[in-house]
Amino acid sequence: MQFVNKRDLYCDEYKAFILCEYKKELRLIKKLINISEDAIEKQDTHNTWSYEGICHSFAKTIVDCSKKVYDNLILGHFDVVHMISRVALENLVCLDVIMSNQDFELWKYYWAYSHYHDLQKNKKTGEIDFSKLFAIFDWTVSEDFYMSPGKNKKGKKMQPYIERSYGWTYKINPEKQFSFNGLCNLLDDKAAYDEFGLLSEYSHGTSFYRKLQTSIGVDNMMFIFVNMYWSLYRMVTIYCWDKVNEDFDNVTDELESIFHRYIQYEESVWNNTQ
Repeated sequence: MQFVNKRDLYCDEYKAFILCEYKKELRLIKKLINISEDAIEKQDTHNTWSYEGICHSFAKTIVDCSKKVYDNLILGHFDVVHMISRVALENLVCLDVIMSNQDFELWKYYWAYSHYHDLQKNKKTGEIDFSKLFAIFDWTVSEDFYMSPGKNKKGKKMQPYIERSYGWTYKINPEKQFSFNGLCNLLDDKAAYDEFGLLSEYSHGTSFYRKLQTSIGVDNMMFIFVNMYWSLYRMVTIYCWDKVNEDFDNVTDELESIFHRYIQYEESVWNNTQ
C-alpha cells in the first residue's frame, strides 16, 4: 500500500535530481549506516540505567540521526540535513567524553541531569528534593553536583552544576566551561568545534547569507558526505570497534578514496588559479 503520494511532499525536486550524480556515495553511506547499526546492536547494554545503557543510547542516537540525514538528502532537504548532523555531532562528543573518562562515572551525572528537569520544586522553599530523584536508582552521585558551589564575586548564589548545560562534566572540567566548546577542549578536539560552528549556521534562524544560498554544489555535497562518514566512523571506533567486520573497512576505504580524489581535484584547481 502506498501511504505517501510523492506529489503531496514539499521536497525540492531540483535538489533531489542533483543527487542522481551521487548514487555511488549514497549507496556507500547507506551501507555504512547499516553496518554501524548492526555493530551497536551487538553491544551488551544490560539495563538502561547503566554505563552500558547510556553509551548505547548515545550510539543509537547517532545512527538514528544518520538515517534521518539520509532520508532528507533523498528529499532534497539540505538545510535540515545540516541541522540533524549538528545533533549527531553533539551526541558523538558527549559519548567520547563519557567513554574517555569512565573512572569518573560521568554517565551517572548525565543521567541525573537528564531527569532533573522532571522534578517539582518545593512551593515553600523553592528547593528540589533530590532524594526523590535517587530513590528510583540503586546508585547516587556526589552531593556537590546538586548543591550550590557557593556565591560568585557579586555575592549571588551560584547555580548547582546539575542545573547547567553540560554541568554533568564538572568533575573533569577544570575550567568549568560548560559549553560545547568546553566539551571539545576536554577532548582536545578543535576540529569538532569548528565543524559544529559550520553546521550551526543552518540552525537558530539561519544567517541571511545562508538564506541566499539556494544552489547546491559539489563542495556542499562532499561536506555532507564527509560529515556523515566521520560521525559514524568515530562512533564505531569509540564504541563498538570490535563488533565490525571487514565490510566496515571496505566501505570506509572506498569513501575515503572518493574524498581523497575530491581533495586532490580541488587542490589542482586552486593551484591552476594562482
